[in-house]
Amino acid sequence: MNQGLYRRVKDPFRRVLEASPTLYCATARLKRGRNREVVTRSTDLLVESFPRSGTTFMIAELTLAAPSLRIASHVHHQAHVQLAVRYGVPAFVLIREPMAACVSATVRLREQVPFIKMLRRWCEFYEAVEAVPGVTFVSFESLTTAPNETVAAVMSIAGLSDRVVKEVSEQEALAEVEAMGIRRRRGERDPLKLSTPTAERKAKIEAAAAEFERQGGVLLDRANAIHARIRCL
Repeated sequence: MNQGLYRRVKDPFRRVLEASPTLYCATARLKRGRNREVVTRSTDLLVESFPRSGTTFMIAELTLAAPSLRIASHVHHQAHVQLAVRYGVPAFVLIREPMAACVSATVRLREQVPFIKMLRRWCEFYEAVEAVPGVTFVSFESLTTAPNETVAAVMSIAGLSDRVVKEVSEQEALAEVEAMGIRRRRGERDPLKLSTPTAERKAKIEAAAAEFERQGGVLLDRANAIHARIRCL
């Protein structure tokens, strides 16, 4: 199909889906090959975020600490958060400093999505989620510097502290993140796409960051203002 025609068909259809969390999440259930678990009424808790904000690491921590949990995650869309709240499922949304998240996401996709479009998506995601009542935000920094304390706080807020069976070491969590990524990609080990840190991705991020920041302009100011006003664990 011609790409221009594809976009003209896809974009209105996507807008219709996005207006209905139920329809959007029903469509998300059809997609395969990822660590995606779409929320249902029997889900214990939801963990969402914009991509490259620590979702996989938090899922690894929670899964190892409380193996009996059923966790919804990795849809990376506000409709998923909205549906969780509608179902009464405790909803936790990770947030990372916008430049760091968007540069990492752009590099990961080898710039198939331009940085400025990625930054706009970041703003739209967090502005939409910020308006959803009952959502608890978790900072990327808290998760990565004090993971066990962050998990304990999340489980307490969700009323699930009795399900925790162990504290998790950083090495255990990173090993689980790597295993999840390999399962998701069926053995592929692209250094730009692995959820664990890689030297190649770090080098590309460092090389691109200055140019991307220059591009950000007013939109980056908007993103930074959103980040500053959202209160997190």
